Amino acid sequence: MARPTRRQLLTHGATALGALALGSAGTLAVSDWAAEGAIPPGPAPGALLDDASRINPTAVRGLLFADPSTDRTAELIRPLLRRIAAGDDPALAVAGVRHSMGGQSMLAGGWVLDTRPMNRISLDSAAGVVRVGAGTTWRELIPVLNAHGCSPKVMQSNHDFSIGGSLSVNCHGWHAGHPPIAATVRGLRVLTASGEIVSCGPAVNPELFGLVLGGYGLFGVILDADLEVWPNAVYEPHFDTVAAADYAEAYARLLAGTDTEMAYGRLSVDPRGFLEQAIIVRFTPQAGTRGEILPLSSPESPELQRAVFRNSAGSDLGKAVRWGLEREIAPWLAGPLSRNSIQNQPAAVFADHSAETCDILHEYFVSPEALGKFVDAAREIIPRSGAELLNVTVREVRRDTVSTLAYARQDVFGLVMNFRQERTGAADTAMRALTRELVEAVLAVGGTFYLPYRLHATRDQVDRAYPGWQAAMAAKSRIDPSPVFRNALFDAYGA
Repeated sequence: MARPTRRQLLTHGATALGALALGSAGTLAVSDWAAEGAIPPGPAPGALLDDASRINPTAVRGLLFADPSTDRTAELIRPLLRRIAAGDDPALAVAGVRHSMGGQSMLAGGWVLDTRPMNRISLDSAAGVVRVGAGTTWRELIPVLNAHGCSPKVMQSNHDFSIGGSLSVNCHGWHAGHPPIAATVRGLRVLTASGEIVSCGPAVNPELFGLVLGGYGLFGVILDADLEVWPNAVYEPHFDTVAAADYAEAYARLLAGTDTEMAYGRLSVDPRGFLEQAIIVRFTPQAGTRGEILPLSSPESPELQRAVFRNSAGSDLGKAVRWGLEREIAPWLAGPLSRNSIQNQPAAVFADHSAETCDILHEYFVSPEALGKFVDAAREIIPRSGAELLNVTVREVRRDTVSTLAYARQDVFGLVMNFRQERTGAADTAMRALTRELVEAVLAVGGTFYLPYRLHATRDQVDRAYPGWQAAMAAKSRIDPSPVFRNALFDAYGA
């Protein structure tokens, strides 16, 4: 077996080396056909769809595919929008790669629009803006930007996802000192329920702009977006181990007075010291490399990376070994890497293909002052639940002043938790109970939770976590009364 590369060890800690012994854990993946970028031709009447959870099979009325031309897409689906508004057809859900986990991009008995053919890209490097079709994936965009010395300003930590989907969940990533992606959007073109193409931005139709960004496709079809870009650069990695209780203070101290541009943390899931230690990884640009055209690394040795990802599941010893290697070996092996290469990583290679289990994501947002209290609560709640926690990544997110359904209403840390779950109804019921208990814990310290995942929170918890929810639903009733656009998220909490 080949020795892990420095890039693998940089982006996944020392887990690649650990996999040679006992394994690791990481993030979720889209389905195989989506990961391969295959787009079935033509409309598919009647289909059984699923999402990244692999436990949410949904029979839909039909699957429609966008045209590469955004204007042509609008022309094609306007008649359907009119039929839905007249009550002659079921509603429409909007989908990209369907990485959400609770039917946010699907509708039982309804139509689903697959936006991925809308993947045209136009870069104005002088203005620092790129126009992208909503179906474009980050995997498609990064090489275009890289060829001009540019990079995405804010995106997820993997490149599999569609940009329309990223905007619809108002994603965030490892970008230090930045709000979610909504803050990088100069403008959108949106196909509304009435069939009109509406341009919106911070100063033009700002209400629709704020509703669509983080609006889960409930307020229209994003056709294309103008996004700010960032200079690419070679980054030097820096690793520090801290007590989880001191994470917020240590993070602020380590970044103060530095030119850190990306950063993330990992909490230990070693059962011998569960959620008691953390690693903080920072990336600073090498002098003279900002805006340079740099080689773009792509994934290497996917079989090794997959072994890295899967092999500690079900093994307390594996988790312990992995944490020791991440803490001690990763700083020694990691080397410089470009910003684009860090972001040019797939989640799909790590997919759980087991017929018995799946990986389920949660994310909770808390202020720096409340981080320790929430981690203390999670340290007590999770082991008692019997759930297997594979990974916790910590990300800084600055205050969001754009999205109506903002989750970062102040500067926060996001804690992304990856659980391994059996694919049974009983296991899903147990995960629902755990989710609700963790939601209560985060609400108790003034935090909130992320909406793209399993719809396990109660309606009351959604109302308390998202003060803008009622205003968003009132706007939905006003601008899309039929409603034309629906999905499982709306059916669970918006009806």
